[in-house]
Amino acid sequence: MIRFDLPTEEAQLLKDTAERFVADHYALEKRVKALSAAPGDVPRHWAEMAELGWLMACVPEEAGGLGLTPVQIVPLMEVLGAGLILEPVGAVSLGCAAMLARALAPDDAAEKLAPVLAGEAIEVVVAGREGAPIAARRTGDDLVLSGASPAVIGAAAATALWVVAELDGTRLLARVPAGAVSVTPCRLVDGQAAAQVFFDDVTLPAVEAIFDCDAALEFGADLALVGTLAETSGVIDALHKATLDYVKMREQFGRAIGRFQVVQHRMADMFIACEEVRSMVLLAAEAMESDDTAFRAKLVSAARVKVSDAARAVLRDAVQLHGGMGVTDELPVGHMVKRLLVLTQTGGNRADHLKRFAKAA
Repeated sequence: MIRFDLPTEEAQLLKDTAERFVADHYALEKRVKALSAAPGDVPRHWAEMAELGWLMACVPEEAGGLGLTPVQIVPLMEVLGAGLILEPVGAVSLGCAAMLARALAPDDAAEKLAPVLAGEAIEVVVAGREGAPIAARRTGDDLVLSGASPAVIGAAAATALWVVAELDGTRLLARVPAGAVSVTPCRLVDGQAAAQVFFDDVTLPAVEAIFDCDAALEFGADLALVGTLAETSGVIDALHKATLDYVKMREQFGRAIGRFQVVQHRMADMFIACEEVRSMVLLAAEAMESDDTAFRAKLVSAARVKVSDAARAVLRDAVQLHGGMGVTDELPVGHMVKRLLVLTQTGGNRADHLKRFAKAA
């Protein structure tokens, strides 16, 4: 049975503080002003987000975190998604920190993650493109990395990168200072800061690399995807509410367009999509607690496919009902549409996860 309630006081507290934070710092005019900052700058509110406990929420207590479950993180990520925040909370806390807590021994993880969880450093996972992984080769006692990774969220302001590389067909994980690689900052279409990362024969001691890390990497990728899906759920819900308000206000032929039956049907479809998405996100979050990796892969990928379909439908209807205003930056809905376009491609697209689902089924 899917749990729709907030399971703990900690989860409720995180959700409440996130709602207050978004209300105080992410009004449309403030978000637009934040977009004028250079993508390589440290996010303006990063230290405050760390103080609120967002970065350590899903990290086990023995590694210095709060030890919340993926289900308990969903409400927080939904609020951050609806708020269209620009900081890479999911990439750092779920995709990197929670993954490292599994890849490293507890004491080692606590030591390495301390500055990250305190907001003093930004570290993210970097991997190559599909079919073109970052390559590692041995040279004496060293490893030499070469390759490139496109549009890594959070990498523009990162102090260090956890690189997923392949050595003789085996994956490894290695920490590389950001200054040792070539980083080209950019902003994605939704305004999030990202960077292309290039490894031109970057050398590091082989003894510092982490081998036998496949399980941790798969867990981290799935957890980060659950966070992305929760953000998507938040944006879809916010887009539905914004559209509902608009059709109540916009008049055509002497009355609000929301009184026309065809519009009411569209709004009903959008509401159903919101409910279906939230159910699938919670199902995927619960699957993260299973030790059955095939079961987890199947449900997380199924959620990705369902959420992508729903996002596309809600995005289409919201734009059609708003008309040309639906794709401008004058209304929040235009920013929501752009965020959905990015979120539906983050963590693997629909086709990738259909294949993964079929393989795991």
